[in-house]
Amino acid sequence: MMKLSIVSGLNESKSPQEKILNKFTELCSFLKSLDYDGIELSLLEPEKLDVKKINEIKDSYGLEISAIGTGSTYIRFGFSYGHQDEAIRRKAIERTEKYIDFARETGSLVIIGLIRGRYNYENNPKKEKSNIKISLKECVKIAENNNVILVFEPINSFEIDSFHTISEAIDLIDEIGSDNLKLLVDTFHVNLEEDPVLIWEYLGKITDYVKHIHLADTTRRAPGSGHFDFKNFLNIFKEHGYDRFVSIETIMKPSFKEVAKDSIEFLKIILK
Repeated sequence: MMKLSIVSGLNESKSPQEKILNKFTELCSFLKSLDYDGIELSLLEPEKLDVKKINEIKDSYGLEISAIGTGSTYIRFGFSYGHQDEAIRRKAIERTEKYIDFARETGSLVIIGLIRGRYNYENNPKKEKSNIKISLKECVKIAENNNVILVFEPINSFEIDSFHTISEAIDLIDEIGSDNLKLLVDTFHVNLEEDPVLIWEYLGKITDYVKHIHLADTTRRAPGSGHFDFKNFLNIFKEHGYDRFVSIETIMKPSFKEVAKDSIEFLKIILK
């Protein structure tokens, strides 16, 4: 049976430890009351968290940390796998290792999405794509040594310059050839990048690659707010025995609590 989680940050870079832990406790209490199975954390500096206490809190509510988002490393610091500057690529890899350390202790996946960066118009896109592969291979080795799975996310071409489609991501995963590198499928990016007719049959063929799923409607808001066919999408994975997390990753408007509530009410009906 699929498990449900939702994305949240903890503002760990700017808040004192007590405030972070109080926020995490409140999040766990709220999500447990709605019958969520876990929480996906979007973090900037996971090493600033008291992982032992984080584990104690989540365990006390019977929740899991489904995955760790790494995109803020690129958004806030500008570190990326494809950057033309080797020192910046190295910083992206070092930041990834911090995420892997945290994931090892919490039993979480680590998401590889925006951290691969955007191409510099003054540079060679072919070279930057090669840099992404080289950096990712190094991160996969770190993940293997820590028994952590990285999940690679195809992202639409409006936001990033590489690996937009599921098939491109799978080719990369096959090329690297590690059990510690798998696929994340995000419905928002699927809607923008995949063939609207062929995608449904194709999804049924690649479910073995998928270890994590993001849900957002065509509006990039809560499932049910747009016209994406969640029932068909989720039934494909359900029929193929997918029993890992599907995670709400949306614009949190009108509020996080309303999105969390509306999403799970909608998905409980879909997943019956």
